Amino acid sequence: MQQKQQLNLFSFTMIVVGLVIGMGIFRSAATSAKHAIDPSVYFSAWIFGGIVALCGALTYAEIGSRYPVTGGYYKVFSYAYHPSIAFAINCIILISNAASLSGVALIGSGYLTKLFPGHAWTDIDKALISVAAIAVFYGINLMGLRMSSRAQN
Repeated sequence: MQQKQQLNLFSFTMIVVGLVIGMGIFRSAATSAKHAIDPSVYFSAWIFGGIVALCGALTYAEIGSRYPVTGGYYKVFSYAYHPSIAFAINCIILISNAASLSGVALIGSGYLTKLFPGHAWTDIDKALISVAAIAVFYGINLMGLRMSSRAQN
């Protein structure tokens, strides 16, 4: 029998922080602060967003503890609704995650190109860097849970 793969607390925490915060925080925080009416409005919005994110995390934790099965969204939605609806929701999640992944990769390539200011980077260069980054991290994830958690940490 194969031993069950597990993450330690630090690796799990880093994955959750990466999923919740992501790279968008580096792009949106300065713009939000600049357009806020007052600093208290800006910080209140972040606190409110944190509370909403905490509610979402607690909801996922409750669903995961109530239905401890492999299969992710599909299993939960097929149990709650119907397998055809679960399939449709899974397709929507797949497409939206791919779109957000490309956005995050483009933001990351924008930051990476700023490390080399002497070169005139075009949008095609940034897109190629994004594709390369996605391919590298896809390959790392294919190597297994341990390798992907090391890369995340």
